[in-house]
Amino acid sequence: MISREGGGTLLMAACTAIALGVVPNILEQWTRRPWVFTVVFAAALLLVLAGWVLQRPRGLGVVVSLYPADRTQASRVLALKNASRRAHTTTLVVDRALLWPGEIPAQDRAEIVDFVARLFDAQLEELRASGNAEPEVALYILAHLQDAFLLGRRLADDVQTSLVVMHLSQQAGRSVVPGVALGSSLRDPLGAQQRAQVHQLLLAGRAEDPTLVEIPVIPGQQRHRLAVIVRLASAASMVDDAHYVAATGQVSYGPGHDTGYRLPDPGPSGIQGPCGAYLVIDTGSAYLPDDSGLNAAVATYIWENWQTARQQWAQHLGSTTAVEGLLFFHGPLPVAVALGWLAARDHLTLVHHDLRLPQGTPPPTTAGA
Repeated sequence: MISREGGGTLLMAACTAIALGVVPNILEQWTRRPWVFTVVFAAALLLVLAGWVLQRPRGLGVVVSLYPADRTQASRVLALKNASRRAHTTTLVVDRALLWPGEIPAQDRAEIVDFVARLFDAQLEELRASGNAEPEVALYILAHLQDAFLLGRRLADDVQTSLVVMHLSQQAGRSVVPGVALGSSLRDPLGAQQRAQVHQLLLAGRAEDPTLVEIPVIPGQQRHRLAVIVRLASAASMVDDAHYVAATGQVSYGPGHDTGYRLPDPGPSGIQGPCGAYLVIDTGSAYLPDDSGLNAAVATYIWENWQTARQQWAQHLGSTTAVEGLLFFHGPLPVAVALGWLAARDHLTLVHHDLRLPQGTPPPTTAGA
């Protein structure tokens, strides 16, 4: 089967010959009407232009699947590969199920993500060295939210003129759609219209920004830790579970009632105490619309509120201890990537959530807002 680029080259060669005289010489033996030659010449030029469009470089697509082999759906990875190959001249595929089939310890996740980013950089540098214009780059991702966040954080160290995060839509029949564009505009303050659009998504359509809530002081509390709880998709007990973990430092309500969350390394003390305060951003909706601009605005909104809460909590503590953030997040993959990119220089860690752990109905709690 002929490739897109091969078809473009063949079309340009054939139609150039038409435009330059091979076919006009044949037509002279059939007719001498000027309009026939004009139509043939114009059609040939249009086809040459179409051949050029087919032949020109269309950038780099990077397909990244970071699920282990026993949890990777081959059809989803194939959909991402096919979408990239249709849209780009070059496609790089990094599939953890093939490269690292077994389980990876939590502490090695960052190293795996760094390796993926290095492959990404090497492929991009090769395209740049070919002498073409700066290639457009798209990231097609399938991963745990924590890995997506780490990859976004790592990609913030790279320099690309254009990087679009693509993902499998939850709404459009599993089609592959743009999720968010990573770039300096993500750090621009939200405009009034963008902020109003985000506020409309928040639970109950509240028009005010979320409030920082202090957790009562108890022994062993990690006062410098601030929990940021974000729900952007349907998950009935997510906010209550995250609030429980933040307020108690415990990841389980008791036997058979695990929240699924796994807190990061507690450090030299070996104690996982409660956080000092928490912040809730909750849409409560099934899924965000497939709108890359809206995803970008939501990511910026979360990052802005994290920055504001961090400054408020640091002032409240009145100490030189750096405020650390624990991000409890449930939402679209592109937003997780964008948050990692935005928080690349912040002490903010996305808390891993393992759905395989036994989870029962927790006792009733209230998380506040």
